[in-house]
Amino acid sequence: MYSYKMLIAIMLISFVSTLIFGNFLIPQLKKKHIGQNIRQEGPKSHYDKAGTPTMGGVMIILISLILSIILMPINLKTIAILISMFGFGMIGFIDDFRKLVMKRSLGLTAKQKIILQVIISFLVCFLNYLLDPTLITTLRIPIINYQLNIGYFGFIVLMFILIGTVNAVNLTDGLDGLASSVSIPVFLAFIVISVNVEDKIFSTIMLGAIIAFLVYNSNPASVFMGDTGSMAIGGAVSALAISEKIPIFLIILGGVYMFEALSVILQVASYKLRNKKRIFLMSPIHHHFELKGYKEAKIVTNFAIVSAMLSLLTLLIV
Repeated sequence: MYSYKMLIAIMLISFVSTLIFGNFLIPQLKKKHIGQNIRQEGPKSHYDKAGTPTMGGVMIILISLILSIILMPINLKTIAILISMFGFGMIGFIDDFRKLVMKRSLGLTAKQKIILQVIISFLVCFLNYLLDPTLITTLRIPIINYQLNIGYFGFIVLMFILIGTVNAVNLTDGLDGLASSVSIPVFLAFIVISVNVEDKIFSTIMLGAIIAFLVYNSNPASVFMGDTGSMAIGGAVSALAISEKIPIFLIILGGVYMFEALSVILQVASYKLRNKKRIFLMSPIHHHFELKGYKEAKIVTNFAIVSAMLSLLTLLIV
């Protein structure tokens, strides 16, 4: 078992490696004019961000992948975790690449995205099933700590959780440093929670990479992570939750992600069912607070605090 001093060393290696790689990557993104397109219907305060380099999530994916291969035992558990992080990250990368490099306005279509996400999520669930069938067939219910046996229906449930988490993190990535700041307490919690050495090391590597990315992504951002980074983080979070038998706990641990996604669902439902009436000024909900007059940095700080509190709550009940 790795000592906490060893985990700190791993985190620092991940942090420094990502920082160095980012110093090389960002100028290349600028040189190739791979910049963010800003939605015209979005907050006007975002217009100045047009052209900011994006696809910066590449630095999180590559450093985490390389260090995981070097530092983690190569077994079925490691493969499942890396396929989830890298696989979902590559879906985001393809989407970003088509939009920003190939200049196709839509990137991947919604149908193409969901097909690819279903393939990756099924593969992740299948590998976990081969490792330990109870990872898929049994759900641990928070607070009451009840083990609910759902059999093969678990594949559908966990695939839904995987895809839902990935897309929820993607929706959270809408302000400078938001997805990064919210994710840091989540990975810290996984380091404490994890009983598997693979999960503990991977959480530590991801933590170091995301903190380093935040150096470049904090307001005003020098680079955005794009779908590349947000979907990779979502894949990592959900894979760790399945591996540690706490996927339902993501309702709490990933509460900020879930609330962001829920705000979009409620907004769309309200618009369609209530004669175009909206609940929020704009969704996801971080944009609602922007339009209410809150400064971007204040929203990010408060969302990160909420994430930290939810992570502590998870540690209490796990």
